[in-house]
Amino acid sequence: MTARPGSDGALTPRVVRRWATGADVRQVAEFTGPDGAPCVLVLAGATLQAWRWDGTRLWSDATSAATRVLHVRGDTGLVLSGERLVRRLDLRTGAETWRDETPDGTNLSGPGSSKLALVGGRRLWFTAPAYATAVTCRELLPGGAVETRWVHDFGGHYDAGFGPVLVVADVLGLGAPQLLLSTRTGSGYGTGDDVSSERLVLGREDGRLLQLVLSVPTGATLAETAYRPDPGDYPCARPYGLLTTAPAPGGRIVVMVSCQVEEYYAVTRVRDGALSRAWGRFVEKDWPHDEQELRPQVTSVVERPGENPWLVTGHHDGTTWTTVIDDAVTGARVAALPGHYLWGVTGALAVVSPATSRPLTGREPTLAVRLADLGVVATHPGHPVVCGDDELPAEVSFHAERRSLVSLGGGLLTRLPSGEAAWWDPASGASASLGVSDVAGAFPGIDGAVVLVGGDGALRRVGADHAVAVGAVRPAGRRAAAFAVAHGAEPVVLLDGPRESLAIRADDTELPLPGRAVAAAREPSGAVVVACLEDDGVVCWRLRYDSGGGDSERAGRVVTRGKPTHAVFLDEAGLLLVAERTGVHTAAVGVYRLDGTPLWQDLAQGPHPNLPAVARTPAGRWLAAYDDHGQLTVRDAHSGEVLAKDDWTAAYTTPVRIEEPPGWLRVGGIHGVDAVDEQGRVRWRHGAPLWTYFPGEAALAGSVVGCMTRGGRLDAFDVADGRVVWRVELGPVAARPPLVALGSATFVAGTAAGSLIAVDVASGAAGELLAGLGAAVETLLADGSRLLAGTADGVVREVALG
Repeated sequence: MTARPGSDGALTPRVVRRWATGADVRQVAEFTGPDGAPCVLVLAGATLQAWRWDGTRLWSDATSAATRVLHVRGDTGLVLSGERLVRRLDLRTGAETWRDETPDGTNLSGPGSSKLALVGGRRLWFTAPAYATAVTCRELLPGGAVETRWVHDFGGHYDAGFGPVLVVADVLGLGAPQLLLSTRTGSGYGTGDDVSSERLVLGREDGRLLQLVLSVPTGATLAETAYRPDPGDYPCARPYGLLTTAPAPGGRIVVMVSCQVEEYYAVTRVRDGALSRAWGRFVEKDWPHDEQELRPQVTSVVERPGENPWLVTGHHDGTTWTTVIDDAVTGARVAALPGHYLWGVTGALAVVSPATSRPLTGREPTLAVRLADLGVVATHPGHPVVCGDDELPAEVSFHAERRSLVSLGGGLLTRLPSGEAAWWDPASGASASLGVSDVAGAFPGIDGAVVLVGGDGALRRVGADHAVAVGAVRPAGRRAAAFAVAHGAEPVVLLDGPRESLAIRADDTELPLPGRAVAAAREPSGAVVVACLEDDGVVCWRLRYDSGGGDSERAGRVVTRGKPTHAVFLDEAGLLLVAERTGVHTAAVGVYRLDGTPLWQDLAQGPHPNLPAVARTPAGRWLAAYDDHGQLTVRDAHSGEVLAKDDWTAAYTTPVRIEEPPGWLRVGGIHGVDAVDEQGRVRWRHGAPLWTYFPGEAALAGSVVGCMTRGGRLDAFDVADGRVVWRVELGPVAARPPLVALGSATFVAGTAAGSLIAVDVASGAAGELLAGLGAAVETLLADGSRLLAGTADGVVREVALG
């Protein structure tokens, strides 16, 4: 790309247009504000912000690359930035009072690896980072400080890559809480115990569930057990799901229901201070096939004083959903309700919906059934509004995708088919409208309140008495992305949105498009076609402009079995590559005509989780490439013929086509960067500590590929032989640091501080191109003599370079 230089020959960038794209509300937590009244902490995209309920903003931080709110207590919060940096904040002011990082190659992104508990009047914070074997106990002190009380490094006692998942409860019945760890162990890594990053991800052979109970004051091990949950052939042991404890006659039990990657039940008996296997049952391993689904809920364990507790879960067997009730101590089947999806349990009632297919349509009614006999007590026309990102109590953990019921004033929060919020009492059947429309989600608040999230990202507070607070909080922040394409000779900018996207002309005329725009291309006629993701397919829209304005017409639709995740145009916009999520850990991919007719489909594998790629060779052949859990597949995009395969264990890479020499780069993965030839044979490989590049981005500038690390370093490699050309530190970056190439001479990267940095491809010399964007740069697109930069506050800016 050629940009017009200033008088001194340098680029002269300037922002010429900007568009706000709204909010993507990811987490909400209420806290005690400066005057003692409830205020609300919001993580929208990567922007963390605090508001009074009168709509006054207390503070906003869009430059810290926040990824998760770990804990909120009173007016203090623990917030994760990236995967490793944790900061303690004064929520009244946003001021940072403490920070710490987990070691390189580890992460705290899993919701089960951090617990905050009030023990003896002290706020104790326990962490067990993934890909580490150390457990730490810290205390949150008044005034904002954090002090370490003990660290216990278990070395090789458990697998570093699997949990642990933590619970703080009186597991042993001693009258005071202990720390419970559930993780995985095994015999060894095999092949001479070579602990490469690939083997670390796979785990050790002969996997067994390992559970340990630690002393809260000292970290000493008080009890432990290791066993195969199911004595069958498959050594399931990953702790990805529900972990909790419950009283049982003669002692207690520990319940683990794993529902991600490995799906199984495992119940541990606790008696006389010792742990032992009670029972277990294997259901399925999710990959490479995911035919079934085990679905526990936070409320799955039902205590029955003096009797064995029940374990209530949902199970899809590949044909239909069944709500099942098991004796939690013995594993014996108590009852089953075929054809019904389980939302959760409230009191002595199960909340279910008639359903057969794995994804629910949103049109099913909701039923309350008695656990004792599965008789229907009440029905409701809407669906429960579920929450999966709120903080759980210390005595329960859920380290997987979670869908928890949201309670409100003695009942549940529901969403009517119209989108309106309602209250429903499953016991009596009573219901009432709350007068709030277009509800997309909800989070529990303090004092029994609920925070509703609207489709436009606005927040409203509903008290325990069902009273809706006057006014709304309107946060900003999402990972906004833009596409550029020309309609005839006229430039068009496409702004994606979670439910509606926009096509914007040079005169700022806006054309709304339903769905989330993910791809755009120009047909031979000059018309623009845009692909938009919906819940059950991809709709293609053809833009039409004339002197009086513009509109769109449907150009086609591809119906998917699961939720679509990616779409890419090829062959002069006549074909569409579509990827979809078919299960918890599985994906499918295919190439289709715009009318939905498939040219070919791969129903066994698809891109997971990164982008697929299409490319046209100099000879005119279209290729499609995708990585599923590290297994790269390259196909002829028209016929589907498999041209190359390469397996890099769980690498999760993004393929990038190169023509000199012909082949593919595999970038953005958790193990490093490599290049393969046309047959998939490895030309060169640069291994790196786990998570160095993932989920960073990469760009190709002539014969050099630039790869961003999550720590803010740009590494440049010669694509022919993998030689390291240079490395340059750019400073803190967003969770997915953006990088583009301006022709073959310059890389441009975005920083968390809101700057664009230009790096010379030949020398690695770096300099600030544009500063003062005010929020972390999360997306970049180079188009002619301009850049389109999306920042963490949900704003897209058009930056002219000349």
